[in-house]
Amino acid sequence: MRVIIPTLVGLVALAATSVQAAPVLNKANPHGKWHETPAQNVRKSQSYNYLLGTNAAFRSARMRKECGPIKDPALRNDCVGSFGAYEPMR
Repeated sequence: MRVIIPTLVGLVALAATSVQAAPVLNKANPHGKWHETPAQNVRKSQSYNYLLGTNAAFRSARMRKECGPIKDPALRNDCVGSFGAYEPMR
């Protein structure tokens, strides 16, 4: 039960962030591409960091996605180690 509640809170936070982070047209961009505002980027970063620290499944999926393609064993170990250094599990 202790693991389920933080996981659900994280998923709700991620869902709320996804809904709030609707793209906004950046008029400064001449190509007309959609970009998020700085505030939206901060909210998404906070949600990402929260999930990395509280949700083991999310964390391992991100580690596979970010570190998996690295072929050099030393660099791959550094990548995996960076998760513990910068976003330790809570």
